[in-house]
Amino acid sequence: MSARAFKWALFAVAICTVPLPYFMIETGRVPALQLFVFAAVTAPLVVSDPGFTTRFVASLFLSQSLGYGALLYLLARSASRRIRTPRLRLVMLAGAFAVLATVALLKVYRAPLSHGPGTTNLLGVFRLD
Repeated sequence: MSARAFKWALFAVAICTVPLPYFMIETGRVPALQLFVFAAVTAPLVVSDPGFTTRFVASLFLSQSLGYGALLYLLARSASRRIRTPRLRLVMLAGAFAVLATVALLKVYRAPLSHGPGTTNLLGVFRLD
């Protein structure tokens, strides 16, 4: 596996599954992908309702999603540079995928708009269960 493919695959897995803290009216743990979705949903509202609250909420979602996206990208890039052999990259990617997929099935996320106020798994974060 090439270093470039490893970097992007690891980044994609991490951005979809790693539970990251978010700060809004309430706090919780969600994957960066959900923060990107919230930023994409609230950004057009700034145009239609340019009030302070809308701009504040949109800027919080946007800044957190961009910050976490950059952090996860830099971690994936660092890992791709440190792991030299293609076979080891493949083994490490499979291991990271297995660990993060297992984490995604556990109730480690606490997200707005999910099933109830408690913790949920990744399916509950995106309301798929």
